Amino acid sequence: MSHTVSKNSNHRKERFAPNIQNYEVSLSYEGLELKKTNERKTIVDLKRKYAR
Repeated sequence: MSHTVSKNSNHRKERFAPNIQNYEVSLSYEGLELKKTNERKTIVDLKRKYAR
């Protein structure tokens, strides 16, 4: 007997997403850190950064 297997196109693989706190600790052991993107910047700072 042979079994037929149909591919399910709706099936999506879950992507691995690490716990952010564990990831930050792991990076700190390597002497690295994530960029702080949560910092509020003034309009003047943003204009200075993106000025061409």
